[in-house]
Amino acid sequence: MDDICKFAPELCIRPSNDANQQADDLFNWAQAYDQITDGAYHGRIVERRFSMVHVFREESNRGLRQDCQVTKGGLWLGLSATDKSLYLNHHQQDADDMLLRAGGLDFELVTPEDFSIYGVVLDEQALGSILDQLDVETESLAMLSQVVSTSHAHQLKTYLSILLSNQPVGWSCHTHESLLLDFVADVLDSSCVNKDSMEPLFHRAKVMRRVKQTLGSSDWSHPMTINELCRAVHVSRRTLQNTFHSCCGMSPHQFLLRVRLNQARRALLNNDGEQSVYEIAFNHGFIT
Repeated sequence: MDDICKFAPELCIRPSNDANQQADDLFNWAQAYDQITDGAYHGRIVERRFSMVHVFREESNRGLRQDCQVTKGGLWLGLSATDKSLYLNHHQQDADDMLLRAGGLDFELVTPEDFSIYGVVLDEQALGSILDQLDVETESLAMLSQVVSTSHAHQLKTYLSILLSNQPVGWSCHTHESLLLDFVADVLDSSCVNKDSMEPLFHRAKVMRRVKQTLGSSDWSHPMTINELCRAVHVSRRTLQNTFHSCCGMSPHQFLLRVRLNQARRALLNNDGEQSVYEIAFNHGFIT
């Protein structure tokens, strides 16, 4: 299937029953997924790979927290394929916001249940050509996070819904790729790019970064309490509560539980047989 997917315009469909496996299946990305709502996971990636552009629709039936990074030098443009909003770097984005992230930069997405997102990823050569045309410095893209343009969003949704369908696709590979590159160039050149979308260091984003750093060095066999987390990130309980509801749509307690569950699951998947299920559960604070 990998060989087939390398040559557009063939459609490639990758179903998955595991969030982490789906993260690994996405071409030219470095990412990890945490499932944050209960239930069996079902998702899939529907994609077409052109020579310089990768287009896809990613579907998931459960809520996810995604740590993402597209290949350095490229560019990701994302757009909700449904009428549901999502969070990008702790900021809630409307369903018609087009999201932008330059390659090589870490970012976080939090998506709801029964969610689908379109993605267009340009490689370094394609992006460099567009930036040369627009006389834009690569470094300036690092500050862009979204394009607020309903007309652009509707155009892209309509086009990708056709391109990523099972119906026969007219035109050549070159024509489709040229259309996609022209569209991205138009988006970047558009006066609709909201200068206010350049990401300021809001307090809640700082709090979430400190939370991530704290949890990254935690001893999972001793579950962290909310009070301990408050002390570690230097905020009040109310501030922490409000930050989590604003950035993740859940309480700190629910978030911590999900993180521990995902850590335990990864340990089970990577277990070489030296530890029992009981030991892994105990080491992640689920048995006292």
